[in-house]
Amino acid sequence: MIQRIRESDFIRNILVLFSGSLLSQLIPFFVLPILQRYYYSPADFGFLAIFVSFSELFSSVASGKLEYGIVLQSRERNAINLFFGALKIVLIVTLISCVLVLIFRNSIADYLEEPRMSNYLFLVPVYIIFFSMTDLFSYWNNRKRRFATISWAKLVQTGTSESVKLLAGVMNLGVFGLIIGRLSGFIGAVFFYVRTFLKRDSRALKLLDNTISRETVRENKKFILFSTPSVFLGNLINVVYLQLFLVYFGEQMVGVIGVSMTYLSAGFGVVAISFSQVFYSKLAETRKKEELLHMYKRFAKNLALLALVPVVIVYLIPSSFVANLLGEKWLELMPIARIMVFWLAAWFVSSSLSFIFIRLQKQKVLLYYDLLHLLIILAGFFIGRAFSDDMESALWGFSIARFLFYIFVIGVAIQMIKHVDEKTL
Repeated sequence: MIQRIRESDFIRNILVLFSGSLLSQLIPFFVLPILQRYYYSPADFGFLAIFVSFSELFSSVASGKLEYGIVLQSRERNAINLFFGALKIVLIVTLISCVLVLIFRNSIADYLEEPRMSNYLFLVPVYIIFFSMTDLFSYWNNRKRRFATISWAKLVQTGTSESVKLLAGVMNLGVFGLIIGRLSGFIGAVFFYVRTFLKRDSRALKLLDNTISRETVRENKKFILFSTPSVFLGNLINVVYLQLFLVYFGEQMVGVIGVSMTYLSAGFGVVAISFSQVFYSKLAETRKKEELLHMYKRFAKNLALLALVPVVIVYLIPSSFVANLLGEKWLELMPIARIMVFWLAAWFVSSSLSFIFIRLQKQKVLLYYDLLHLLIILAGFFIGRAFSDDMESALWGFSIARFLFYIFVIGVAIQMIKHVDEKTL
């Protein structure tokens, strides 16, 4: 086994990313219970969840998803010019967001049914630029196969974020401390990435050319046309379902759902993020249809088995233990986590392998599936409420709908690989 790891760049790179991700996710596991018990209420975390979902609705697509194209460039000149082409788009989107926030901040707060939001929307443009830059630098280092650098950046991001949240809690800054904490994590990661870039890649700056930059952006416009709306829809789903639970069950329940997501996503995401980055790099090198199919099926099976571990752990932890640890106000945390863990397990497998659609140049198809996804979760939520007018029934309906959708996507990916024209790979 050890010999196999030494000989396999793929496994070794996953382990490098996994180790960094694991350390970065251990920090919230130690800090979050302290924040929950002593400094922040479920309603505070509910507000944070709404702010983050709204901010990432735009920050996740501000680059036009051109970072995906950076990994696929065969020449350094094209890659660096695409990087800076995407960065220019980010700056334009950030400026537009500043204007929109100034004009419509009260309307946005009313729409989100959260009056306090108008006091914090000025942070959205800052969130957009630093979130986007973190993504761009991450994929630049993916192209360079510097997975250790990505791991260190994750560690800097989480360490900075949780430290600031803790300090803000001690200073009694309330929900503002949670927002600043999350934002500071991205800022810390960007400073780390910039320092690393200037040390290792400053020569690449000599390859910058505005004409080439425009050409590479144009050549990769499929990411703007299809990946961007697809990712936007994916994040819109987060906004929609949080709004549904906010309107029908209140901010405190949104906070409990948000914290449940934080714990579960940390458990699943530590592997998903590490795996998907290296998997995308591996996909870019693969030219045989049979090899792609074998790789996808094998990893889907292994990831599904791995996903069972968090499911079992969640069901073994008594609700009383969590209540004793965090306080009575978090008594509903484990029951909610036990409902959500199933769809997150399916999401874990599907998202870890989702770059297959980009590799097959099926970004347009993903857009249609995300529209279907939105309709399915709306149907699941209201069908759940039809059975019983309580939060648990709505959450079961929502969770079952998402679970079925992710299983469907995995099956679709297998069929697409089988029928792809090998000449296009």
